Amino acid sequence: MAVINGKAYDWGDISIKIPGLEIEAQEISYDDELEKETVYGKGQKARGYGEGNYKASAKMSLLRDDFDDLIRHCKRQGVALYKLVIPKITVSFASTHQRTKIDVLNLVTITKTSHKNAQGDKSLKIDLDLLVVGEIERDGLSPM
Repeated sequence: MAVINGKAYDWGDISIKIPGLEIEAQEISYDDELEKETVYGKGQKARGYGEGNYKASAKMSLLRDDFDDLIRHCKRQGVALYKLVIPKITVSFASTHQRTKIDVLNLVTITKTSHKNAQGDKSLKIDLDLLVVGEIERDGLSPM
């Protein structure tokens, strides 16, 4: 990782863009995997490996106001929240003196919403579980 004058990427350097929506996520996390399994033949030693399915998922936390904007967006589109398909979510990292890096979550849909409110909360957040039907491109590189 390139660190210029001690400055590394941080949350303030991240911008999240969803086509047609202007919301600020409080948190986003995403992961993907390609199933791999050892393949055996005669004897007890592995002969190689086989590959299975590629899977990707994500989670995002929104303030209640931004979640309400998402609900209004669904109403304008005439689609239910769990039927909404987001063509792509772009996460860009831009820091002073460093090249902007972009991760793209392609073809995303919401699978779960979690609401938690407690005494003393300074803000209300909604957690969204996301299914990434496409793939996660990291800085323009496909995972497969």
